[in-house]
Amino acid sequence: MSRPLALAAALAFALCGLYPIAVMAARVGPADLAGLLDARTLALLGRTLGYGLSVALLALALGGPFGFLVARTDMPAARLLRPLGIVPLFLPPMLIAMTWTVLLDLRGALVAIGISALSTFPLVALFTARAFERIDGRLEDAARLWGGLRAVLRADLGLVAPPALCGACLAFAFTVNDFSVPDYVSWVGPKFNVYADEVFAAWKIDSQPGRAVALALPLVALTLLTLLPALALRRRGAMASLDSDFRGPQPLRLGPWRWPAALFCGLLLAAGCAVPLLRLIYEAGGGSRGFAPARWSGAFSRALELARGDLQNSLLYALAAATLALPLGLVLGHALERARRGRYLEPLALLPIAVPAVLFGIGMIAAWNRPGLERFYDGGGLVVLLLVGRFVAFPVLLIAGAVAMLDPALEDAARLAGAAPARRLLSIVAPPLRTALLGSWVLVFVLSLRELDATILVPAANHTAMFRVFNAVHFGRDDFVAALALMLVFLILLPGTLWALFARRRLEVLP
Repeated sequence: MSRPLALAAALAFALCGLYPIAVMAARVGPADLAGLLDARTLALLGRTLGYGLSVALLALALGGPFGFLVARTDMPAARLLRPLGIVPLFLPPMLIAMTWTVLLDLRGALVAIGISALSTFPLVALFTARAFERIDGRLEDAARLWGGLRAVLRADLGLVAPPALCGACLAFAFTVNDFSVPDYVSWVGPKFNVYADEVFAAWKIDSQPGRAVALALPLVALTLLTLLPALALRRRGAMASLDSDFRGPQPLRLGPWRWPAALFCGLLLAAGCAVPLLRLIYEAGGGSRGFAPARWSGAFSRALELARGDLQNSLLYALAAATLALPLGLVLGHALERARRGRYLEPLALLPIAVPAVLFGIGMIAAWNRPGLERFYDGGGLVVLLLVGRFVAFPVLLIAGAVAMLDPALEDAARLAGAAPARRLLSIVAPPLRTALLGSWVLVFVLSLRELDATILVPAANHTAMFRVFNAVHFGRDDFVAALALMLVFLILLPGTLWALFARRRLEVLP
């Protein structure tokens, strides 16, 4: 790897991912730190910790069996259910909250836990399914000869547990840093305050940036304590290299449990994506005010008329962020994996996603709201920079895991043949990683489209479809809101849908 190229990528990452955090950290004073140990703050920390652990355990209980059933058994429709299993993760959690709170007419902590678990169980399922596919069939044959099916499952569990726990750690991190779901489910009825909500209030209502940062410090530490084990579990499990004579395992036969297993997976997907989407379709047609399919055209026409610019902005920002994050992730991911002590720098890559999204948005405001930068601050460039800084960690870590599976001798041979570092990266490293690269691009694109927490305080990001839905649903729940939400979902699912229709290979987020 070229040192200048790696340094340039590191500087770009520092500018968009670390600089906003550093600017906010510099604003913390002794008075802001004084309230960290008061009773209210400790109660808030305990509530947030309980919320995150509950969601992580529920996501593990749901996602682990789902990943096992779709990847390892002869369950009916497993090949269809597996790609559909990622859809609840891609849907904005607030859209799931919008539908289930109306259907159940319930609010509060238990509803927030259930909705967040529906949104994050695909993380566990994704890691679990990929890990089951990477178990050598010869190991299972040996276990079966020794103790039958129970011995096979016991042997598999030891290999699958690390990546499954990695997914649960990510579910915890996503949950405790989320602002939209706790805010929405407690908008009416009993208030369910969590740390991210308090950080938002400290900035937006109290106008105390130093206190907002100080309040977030325990949450940042808590998130890092979760994500660092996730990195270790990732290396132990799903990212391990395969031997050249690897033989895939045979599907386990469920016998009479085939259809109950399919029913479990189907109900889980129905709760996580089918029911929310059908409810939005119902509301776009008039809903309880008088449902009629003929009203759909009017609802979508009104949504386009009122929010065409917001949809265009969301699409352009997401395209730009994903396209810029990909080469940055390729260079940094390769450098982290090939450098002698590169893996020790991985925690730095985690910082932008360890910081609460609301606080990261505040950092962007503090960093770029300066004299002479008005045009940049008020334009789309700041939004793209924010999205790249927030989500580039995912391409970096995913590509680093994919690079770990490549034989470095190929790069050494190209170097001895005189190939320049950039050419080696593009000609030797990138082609075998094309699925991981495309998966990373899609992930950043989707996360950028559905992002709300980091953009809610940035003025330029207020002209996006996700913010428009968030703002409109608090003032009136009419067909326009449902139609706009469906348009946003269409854009989110478009890359995966096109891939499923025209590609011959399965799109993998994990290498």
